[in-house]
Amino acid sequence: MRYQEKAWIDYVENGVKSEYTEKLYTPIFDSWERCKKRGQDINNSISKKVSSDELESRMAAHRKLIQVASPFLEELYIFVRGSEFMVSLLDEDACMLEVDGDADILNRFQQFRIGEIWDEETKGTNAMGIAKIERKPIQVFANEHYVKGNHMITCSAAPIFDENGEIIGILDITGHYKKAHMHTLGMVVAAVKAIENGLRLHSVYSKLIHSYNSVNTILNTISEGIISFDEKGNINNINQIALSILNTDEITCKGKKLKSYLKTNRLLSEILIYGRNIYDRELIIENDGKNSSLLLSGHPILDQNQEITGGVVILRESKNVNKLVAKVVGARARFTFDDIIGESSAIKQCRKVAKSVANSVSYVLLQGESGTGKEMFAQSIHNNSAYANGPFVAINCGAIPRDLIESELFGYMEGTFTGAQKGGQAGKFELANDGTIFLDEIGDMPLEIQVTLLRVLQEKQVVRIGGYSPIPINVRVISASKCNLWEEVNKGNFREDLYYRLNVIKINVPPLRERDGDVLFLAKHFVSRFSTLLHYEEANFDSDVALALQQYSWPGNVRELANAMERAVNLAKGSEIKMAHL
Repeated sequence: MRYQEKAWIDYVENGVKSEYTEKLYTPIFDSWERCKKRGQDINNSISKKVSSDELESRMAAHRKLIQVASPFLEELYIFVRGSEFMVSLLDEDACMLEVDGDADILNRFQQFRIGEIWDEETKGTNAMGIAKIERKPIQVFANEHYVKGNHMITCSAAPIFDENGEIIGILDITGHYKKAHMHTLGMVVAAVKAIENGLRLHSVYSKLIHSYNSVNTILNTISEGIISFDEKGNINNINQIALSILNTDEITCKGKKLKSYLKTNRLLSEILIYGRNIYDRELIIENDGKNSSLLLSGHPILDQNQEITGGVVILRESKNVNKLVAKVVGARARFTFDDIIGESSAIKQCRKVAKSVANSVSYVLLQGESGTGKEMFAQSIHNNSAYANGPFVAINCGAIPRDLIESELFGYMEGTFTGAQKGGQAGKFELANDGTIFLDEIGDMPLEIQVTLLRVLQEKQVVRIGGYSPIPINVRVISASKCNLWEEVNKGNFREDLYYRLNVIKINVPPLRERDGDVLFLAKHFVSRFSTLLHYEEANFDSDVALALQQYSWPGNVRELANAMERAVNLAKGSEIKMAHL
């Protein structure tokens, strides 16, 4: 009789410690003590199986464990096949999730089935239950089992830990005690280590995939083109915006030289050879047969030894940057046709014509005296057109010095002239791309600039001063003049061909003296507006003022009337407006 059997008889059956119990492995005896305190039946092994719904939930919760452990279970089963042993994978509660073994032993041991609980509280002393409690590998041999019905088996089990040191499962090999082998537990421990390594690799791989997908998602939500490349300048990652800018696809461009797309080796050399950071360098590339203006920023990528291993460039289309700049600096149209008030037939007809052509792409020429509201009409046309979401860039051709107007309109390259801004500067036409440019006082434009303007309007592209690459533009042009442009043509002050290019739709904005009934209407409107602004009661006109307003010729037009009413409101301070206030 083996000492384990004698120890079992002495302690489990008779409750007496003896020299044989002293020989027992401490975790085995500790388990016996716990079982005896619980009053567990030594003659009957309890069968406790979870419901199908709970089993499905446990399987789902341990999907990754099962996926990683399954190949090792198959290998272990192949090793013990035909030896009356079975291999089991259990969760942290000692619930069986996978069981693999010879059919005869599975039929003999009905309690070894998926969903069965094999913890100590249910089955008494057993390797799976002790591995759960002691958190270490153990083998329970024959009579070391607390319940008599399990004396014919030997089980070897080891807990499976996750990367945080928490038990997530148990691996067990169980078979007839006469077939037990001293290396069985070693096999289980080795398999568990392999499973734990597999879980760690799976976790690392999952994190890498998550990081990769996160980076790709971030890259593709950025509104700028992002390209990374290796130390040889070969593209290894590129987002959708950059693919669109370069007019290519990911399969075509990956692994190719970035310089073949950007047509520049100097900028890439600054990054890869000298390790320099580049900020907003202008670059002209050909895209689908057309030149496109880009702003390029770039940075080297360094390894732990500060060696350059590649780089990343950021591409921004100049037209998008220009839109942002135009928006920030206030290049927006504020007025709509609702702001052009008046009840006279002259202003109604003018407003009607302007509204009808607003959504056209044709050029508009506004003619009218100073102060008639030509820019209000220009802004209203813009806001009622397909260009409404783009910038509205206004430039007074008569207010810019003669030697600066060309650079203001068309921009310039870096180093073109003394004092030129580093990196060059976009002109008003580029800033107005996908929007409207309002050329006020077009009649004051120098003749030599008119030639360049005509070419820009005809070719729909602009070449910066000092540059050679044309930049396509999509701009609605509205021009305005207080003088009669045709007369200026006859005087030789304005080019005839440019006149016909601009004068596609001419709108004559009437002076205030020709707007019957609008003087008092507008005067009351301005009084109401300025009274609210200055926090005064809205004042009325005395009869002399009303008559004088209607009889005056208003050479400064609506602008002069608005100024006069603002002055009157300030002086009247909410009382009746009299002649002395004008």
